[in-house]
Amino acid sequence: MLVRPLKRSDRNRLEEIVRSIDNFNQADINIALELIDDVISKEQASDYVVDVLEDDDGIVQAYVCFGHTPLTQHTFDFYWMVIDSQHQRRGLGFMLFQHVEHQVRARDGKLLMCETSSLESYERVVRLYDKLGYQHVARIKNFYREGDDKLIYMKELV
Repeated sequence: MLVRPLKRSDRNRLEEIVRSIDNFNQADINIALELIDDVISKEQASDYVVDVLEDDDGIVQAYVCFGHTPLTQHTFDFYWMVIDSQHQRRGLGFMLFQHVEHQVRARDGKLLMCETSSLESYERVVRLYDKLGYQHVARIKNFYREGDDKLIYMKELV
């Protein structure tokens, strides 16, 4: 397994991966692709970083998107982690989070913020945040839609 920066040639495979996720509605898919396209078009000038995880055969199986939080000094947001539905539950999420934490520290980041939905279908994400030592700091009721709260987690990277 290799984690590396996004290449323009990864775009179609990343779209396949995003579309393979049952939890994602069309709005989720559109935003995920918008951030990928932003990085492809702006490269280093983008506010986002997209890194991909490829297997030993060079096939991309997952990606992460994170970036510096505007108007902050040392805070970063973890925007997306998307793992091909056929490759989930193999420890890739744990590996990708460790990669992002390392990358954020290398960029002088000291705080990493994550958010997710309160829907039962996102329970695995919450368990991963807990396992990685993220602290649940807020819940915003009905944020996404009625009955779908926004859960906010953070980790100090010291």
